[in-house]
Amino acid sequence: MEELAHHILDIARNSLEAGATRVEITVEEDPASDVLRFSVIDNGSGMPPYVLRQLTNPFFTTKSGKKVGLGLPFLQAAVERCGGDLEIKSDVGLGTTVVATFPYYCWDRPPLGDMPRTIVSLLVGNGHLDLCYRHIFNGQSFELDTREIRSRLKGISLDTPEVLIWLRQYLTESLSILSGGGGYEIARRAG
Repeated sequence: MEELAHHILDIARNSLEAGATRVEITVEEDPASDVLRFSVIDNGSGMPPYVLRQLTNPFFTTKSGKKVGLGLPFLQAAVERCGGDLEIKSDVGLGTTVVATFPYYCWDRPPLGDMPRTIVSLLVGNGHLDLCYRHIFNGQSFELDTREIRSRLKGISLDTPEVLIWLRQYLTESLSILSGGGGYEIARRAG
């Protein structure tokens, strides 16, 4: 996976497969402290300890019909290349938390990537999902909560094409403003 946004999407899709009805995604960019961190927290079925211990083993997967599970092993490798940290916590019946921390300025860190596209992709076919997305850049934050948006749509599904197009534009504009006007687009491409 070439972008962190792809890892975030993969983790969040795993959350949905685990029965999550609420997913919280937080991205924190703090160049002054040389930190880029993301977390994905869900209320899915969680995992027992024996599964948790195997998550970064590429030859282990809980998905039927697959012989390998490469998402978390690739993320682990990216974190290790940068001297970062990957933390995975899970409790059966309570959900899972994945936190990845990278040095912001590490040459080997994958670029963040297209977070608006990632968020919108999660909602396609999952208009019922309660998704909270927070993005923090230099201490300033932006938050999108689908519960709030759903209440304003008055019965229109979040995965209606017009709503998804609007959401992507809104996210792109909001992240650009958060990063100081246009910086998000440049940083997203350059990493």
